[in-house]
Amino acid sequence: TIQRDYVQGRNEQSVVRDGFLGVLSKALSDTDGHHSLDLDFVYGSVLNGSGGSAFQPLDGQQRLTTLFLLHWYLAWRDRAEEDFKERFTIGTKSRFGYEVRPSSRDFINALATHFPGVEAANCSSLSDTIKDESWYFRGWRLDPTIQSALDMLDTLHGLFANTDGLYARLVDETKPAITFQLLELEKFGLS
Repeated sequence: TIQRDYVQGRNEQSVVRDGFLGVLSKALSDTDGHHSLDLDFVYGSVLNGSGGSAFQPLDGQQRLTTLFLLHWYLAWRDRAEEDFKERFTIGTKSRFGYEVRPSSRDFINALATHFPGVEAANCSSLSDTIKDESWYFRGWRLDPTIQSALDMLDTLHGLFANTDGLYARLVDETKPAITFQLLELEKFGLS
């Protein structure tokens, strides 16, 4: 569960965003698996509640959000929506949660379970296509996390629109293209 606004997708963060996406793209396009990318440590706590346990990141929230959006985008591009849903949803809810405000949570839940049609692959603005979907609420235009996610999806569309097969590379567990080290703070006596 992420509890901080997503800013990595914002246009004013383009230097950070584009640099990060460049290294992700390089790792994914290396089909020989010689250049995997390690995103270093993601710190956080495991919270146990009535709905089960959840990881709440303290550091790494921006990277995790970008990775979630990358998984969603590449699953859509490669028509692997069912695999994505199997990995990232439980019913109509996303397993990746955003708790900044209810609108952020609702958008992530809706995005995780809805994909544009195949005809949208040639659109110039993926965010405009998403905003035209029946599940998208106009009021979400006021949520900075949602707007940042939409900007990131437009950037991903510009970078990966002509690719094929990268979702399989992204989820490959035998030769992972992208990894990170998970550090649970409680195991180190931290909170």
